[in-house]
Amino acid sequence: MFAQRGSTGGPGRRPALCRAVALGATALLVWTGGAVALAPVAHAGTITPTVHCTLPAGQGQADGPQEFGVELTPDVVDPGGKVHAKVTLGPSPATSGLSLSDVPTTPSLDLAMSGGATGTVTVTGPQINLDVPSGKPIEIPPYEGDFLIPADASGPITFTPLRNLTRTKVLGSTYETTCAITAGGGPVGTVTAEGSAGKPPTLIAPTTPVRPSTAVTLSGSRWTAGATPVPSLCAADGGGCDAGKFAGSTLAIDGSSLLTGNAVLAEAGAVPDGSYLLKVGDGTKEATASLTVQSFVPAGPRTIALSRSSGPVGSVVTVTGSDYYQDRWINTVGLDATGATLDDTAVYVKSRPDGTFSAEFTVSDPAVAAVQVDEGNDPATVLTTPFTVTEATATLSAGAAKVKPGATIGVSGDGWPSGVAPSAALCAADGSGCDAAGISGSTLRIAADGTLAGTVTPAGSTPRGVYALRVTAGVSEALTQLTVSPTFVVLTPDAGPKGTAVTVLGQGFAKVATVSITGLRADGSRTSDPVRTKVVGLDGAFSQTFTVGAADTVAIQVREVLVNPRTETAAFTVQDGTAPAGASFALSPPEGPPGTVVQVTGKGFAPVATVSVTGRTASGDRTSDGYVTRVIGLDGTFALNFTVRDPSTRSIRACEVLVNGKIVQKMFTVS
Repeated sequence: MFAQRGSTGGPGRRPALCRAVALGATALLVWTGGAVALAPVAHAGTITPTVHCTLPAGQGQADGPQEFGVELTPDVVDPGGKVHAKVTLGPSPATSGLSLSDVPTTPSLDLAMSGGATGTVTVTGPQINLDVPSGKPIEIPPYEGDFLIPADASGPITFTPLRNLTRTKVLGSTYETTCAITAGGGPVGTVTAEGSAGKPPTLIAPTTPVRPSTAVTLSGSRWTAGATPVPSLCAADGGGCDAGKFAGSTLAIDGSSLLTGNAVLAEAGAVPDGSYLLKVGDGTKEATASLTVQSFVPAGPRTIALSRSSGPVGSVVTVTGSDYYQDRWINTVGLDATGATLDDTAVYVKSRPDGTFSAEFTVSDPAVAAVQVDEGNDPATVLTTPFTVTEATATLSAGAAKVKPGATIGVSGDGWPSGVAPSAALCAADGSGCDAAGISGSTLRIAADGTLAGTVTPAGSTPRGVYALRVTAGVSEALTQLTVSPTFVVLTPDAGPKGTAVTVLGQGFAKVATVSITGLRADGSRTSDPVRTKVVGLDGAFSQTFTVGAADTVAIQVREVLVNPRTETAAFTVQDGTAPAGASFALSPPEGPPGTVVQVTGKGFAPVATVSVTGRTASGDRTSDGYVTRVIGLDGTFALNFTVRDPSTRSIRACEVLVNGKIVQKMFTVS
């Protein structure tokens, strides 16, 4: 379903357009043909009966004579075989009230069979563009088409015209004009069915009513292997067949001559409710089945809902509704506090086959105070719900606020305009000089409630330094500090009272090196707290608990021993109160595409035990990614990097090996 956006002069709000359609229908839907004499052949004939023409769009009727000329070839055809027809029509009793040019027109003629076969066949010509003169009979050039006779036909078959039907396209809609023979009719030719074409094909269609704009499942056997089946919808008597009443088809015939697939009906305006004959032909064979079309009928009063009732200018609000008539234009528009329509906010969509709709309404005007919905500009269908425009107060956080160049970090926030695609850029620490190229990847998105989530990836060439991450969406913008460094330390928590057990997480250190962890005073000297040490993993990561007991602590420092020595420092603030408990298990980032390196940290595990980290599918099974192990420190913590390559990953699990089997697990989203 496609949405059109613009002023309130949209579908269902265009009286001038409706008048144009009506006038165009008057001019275009009264079809005739050029009177050309046919050469007398055994299977051809010309009649001039009285016809009754019914015009669409309530434009009346017309009666009078019209000439029908039909030539049929060949004289003899196999049962189920193809007959070619040349059709010439004379002037119609009705005329056009307007002059129009290049009108797309498709003519067709229904013929009744008698004798060696019964039923109705249709000759359909190709679409042509016609010029329509005002006040003069419209002449359709002679046209040709094929049809198939029944597979059980036998002997001479006489063909008698029943009616001609013309379809015209005016301003995007298709209109039909039927001129049915009421008196003076008769046969125009005979074709003899002889031979044996084998058993006829079968066609199985739904026996319960189907809705317009939906897929109709079909099947059958004994079709022409490899041929292309074409569905059409006919009147219950087999006439007026129209392939245009199907919007699409996946029908196919396999090497075993089996027909399978779906045929998608056109929308309700093109396929009125009723009983039809569904016909499928593959160019060689043809079969029919009964089909009942019934559009959706609402079971209750119309209802609408908004995905959010407030938000800043720029928010995209999803407006949903139910119990509407299907395939109708649904007009959605903003109102100001006085109830006046804000034309530039209007959105138009069509209702679905189940009577529901969904429209993306952009809060583009600060005056929006309500959202109004109607069906086809009918005042009796108007529904209104309030909406409050709020100030743009977007917040932004970059998780640990430290990341290696080329690595990903989780980002979150609130108060963002929903439905808008956010973009990220890397700026100088003061927010200046922002550069979108500084971010090589982003999975940021904004939920319906205005929450921001996802990850960003600083470019791999980003120099070490402190930056500002800027995120923009519509008119909203926010900045947050981000440190990019090949080596860094993160403290969890980074503030707390004396006695706080701080998890010190390191990234980018020398493999298998030993690091010492100490507290620092404001003058750079060590505090009285005992030094802690930890061996770095093969991935350059470590985790160690450090208890802050000294009240004069302002930072915690990590230093490699007997290697570089490399030093990293992170600030810590001593507060009043009771020491908090640390986190037991965490992933950073919590989402990302295949190939994302996830920092996995744990606390509260058995000291010196081995922990195994694996990826898990939605069913709980292991993914194809290899497991990663790490020996847990004496403080019960560990840190490692786990690369998520399997797209079926839904979570990451850590499990102690051969101790108490403690298992913890966190969700991970593959984006």
